[in-house]
Amino acid sequence: MKRVILFLGKILLFSLLLMPAVGWFEGIYQGVLQAGIATPRTIPFAGGRAILLFFVLILATPDVTVKKRCAGIFGAILLYLLIDRLMIYLWGVLPYAQKPGAAAQAFYTQVYYMFMHWLLPFLLWLLIAFREVEEVLRMPKVE
Repeated sequence: MKRVILFLGKILLFSLLLMPAVGWFEGIYQGVLQAGIATPRTIPFAGGRAILLFFVLILATPDVTVKKRCAGIFGAILLYLLIDRLMIYLWGVLPYAQKPGAAAQAFYTQVYYMFMHWLLPFLLWLLIAFREVEEVLRMPKVE
């Protein structure tokens, strides 16, 4: 139980430490995402803020090697950029995107945010640090 509380405390600490960097990181992410796009207004989505949840989780997880942390963070940034670029392309091609207020547009926007902001950070975290998370959550045998 101590390990879980310590882990939750580290999540809170890293969240507070990364809070001032949100705007800075989002600006850099948006700049990289805009490369090669004529007008920035054509970018409907940007997952820069969603990656920070993954950063907090991977940094707070004990016993993860530096190599695994760096590879995970680098891979997550690339994956988020790839997904956002794909969404920019699809948003320009799909017919419902041209109709403001369309029900399909709202639905797909919500699905995107649910996946990118709530599901993907946890999936990536478990993919990178499954053994370490399992070790944190393992309860000692009571004899």
